[in-house]
Amino acid sequence: MRYTLCFLLSVLVFGTVASESDAAEQGALQIEIQSPSVDFTAAEGNTTVEVEGIASAIGGVRYLDMIFVMDTSQSLRSTDPSDFRSTGAIGLIRSLSPRSDIKIGVVSFDSKGEVVQAMTSERHLAVEALRDLPRSGSTNLAAGLLTALRELEKNGRPDSSRVIMLFTDGKSNERKAYDAAIQSHHQGATVQTLLLGSDTKGTSILDTVAWATGGSFVQVKDPTDLPKAFLDLRTTGVDSVTLSVNGSDPVNAKLRGGTFSGNVPLVVGENRIIAFATSLDGQTEESLVTVNVRDASCAALEVAAVKEGRPVISLNDRAVEIVVDASRSMWGRMQGQPKMVVAKEILQDVSYWFPEDLELALRAYGSTSPSDSADCADSRLLVPFGDENREPIRAAIDGLRPLGQTPIAYALNQAARDFGTQQDDRAVVLVTDGIESCGGDPAQAARELREQGIMVHLIGFGLGNGADEDTASLQAVANASGGRYVTAGSAEELKEALVQTVATSFSVFKGSTEVASGSLGSDKRMFLPEGEYRVVLDSSPPQNVRISLAPRDRLIVTLKKDGDFVSHVERRHRMEHRSCEDVVASIQRLEASAEVQESLQSATQ
Repeated sequence: MRYTLCFLLSVLVFGTVASESDAAEQGALQIEIQSPSVDFTAAEGNTTVEVEGIASAIGGVRYLDMIFVMDTSQSLRSTDPSDFRSTGAIGLIRSLSPRSDIKIGVVSFDSKGEVVQAMTSERHLAVEALRDLPRSGSTNLAAGLLTALRELEKNGRPDSSRVIMLFTDGKSNERKAYDAAIQSHHQGATVQTLLLGSDTKGTSILDTVAWATGGSFVQVKDPTDLPKAFLDLRTTGVDSVTLSVNGSDPVNAKLRGGTFSGNVPLVVGENRIIAFATSLDGQTEESLVTVNVRDASCAALEVAAVKEGRPVISLNDRAVEIVVDASRSMWGRMQGQPKMVVAKEILQDVSYWFPEDLELALRAYGSTSPSDSADCADSRLLVPFGDENREPIRAAIDGLRPLGQTPIAYALNQAARDFGTQQDDRAVVLVTDGIESCGGDPAQAARELREQGIMVHLIGFGLGNGADEDTASLQAVANASGGRYVTAGSAEELKEALVQTVATSFSVFKGSTEVASGSLGSDKRMFLPEGEYRVVLDSSPPQNVRISLAPRDRLIVTLKKDGDFVSHVERRHRMEHRSCEDVVASIQRLEASAEVQESLQSATQ
């Protein structure tokens, strides 16, 4: 025993002297954050980021080269019948950071060593190799270590941390094991040793092999403790890693096989993340990465107008004719009442809301002839444009009775004449619960109105009868004149639809794509991501305002008309965070659809 100790000390001293510079380099603690990268930018809503990297006191941190040297001797049939050794090694592999550049090999040994999986970056191959390890033969630690060293020499990478994970359940030839340990030290490989059992000589050998290479020794007596023991090994000589952000209290990162990971909170703006490592011998080192978090909150846009100092729903004199469906289908029920009853109540109500400077007229169709008479010219101008006509309009609304057909095209053609010589902002608001029943072409009629400068807005009211409704056809009527199509399924929705369509409408464009729309006076708040936009008011002539939105902006754009001169003012406020993820996705879909339409148009030209 005395001879053995003297021999051991002599070779260790020799080995230290021969590789003093290598040892100094290998013993310097290094740490590197590998994720997130230095150019990482997060959007707000990502309140945390996972920090991952490698820390090592035994080599470089660019790469980690790891070889499992696994005892496959006969004795394991009794000491570890459930193969917890493989479970532990596989658990360690699966816990390694997926972003770290790690190569893993597997060597088995009994009386001799064998490479069962050459070093590979494909971790699943190493896992499969560990699942299929045999159990037969005797125990030769040196054979396993030397086989691993040859594999490292062949496939290992310069500037890597080289780690041999040595597992056994028994003793072996002492001198050969020590010689292999010294060779490991010379080749820059650290041996981490794990013993299953309580054999005194085996304990001494594995403890010394680990110490001689700068590794650590762990002993477990119960095989069920092996999975945890593999995870707890300080593989690269690092005792702990902590993480902090912008000087916050440090939190412990999870250490697994030389890699570390942990989640840290982020704030909008710059986040300085520091990973602070402490080695087993007390050295300290840190790595810094800066993460920028971009505020991705939505902005809110509101559009209003004033004329001669007072709020208006149009910059110009505006004339709107409401065309009401009084066909038989309006006897259909909603909210427990006939649709016509609901429509009349709402029309009466909003007539008080419409500003006095709004020129208003009322036309109906299907209100005079029974349906079975098939009268397709059943459309009457109930109240023409004129001063002080609100009370006559309310009285006419009160007298409506649903009777006849749905001659939409005819009613639109007649409406064109109702505006007379008026030339300012003109619009028709058609309230209907059904489609054309007289063979006319409402879309063509709307197109002809648009050619005269009259826009048609359509409110699909109380739709629900599949035989009478065709939303695509109704949408086409509005599209034909550049108007808006709004559906209303309740009294509240009908009121809001009337408010939106009677006022001058506007559209919001990003580039050439319309991404939002609204009407003056509706107080509608549109939520949009940051960016450059155009607000186009559908007035005569159209007004075009360029705006810029930043995150959390609440921008109120007010168009002002004094005499013939139109200007605009902007008021900005800050608002609370509101996610813009859904809005961004919606705009992207709109832009993609617009690109498809442009491509189709180009292909057909």
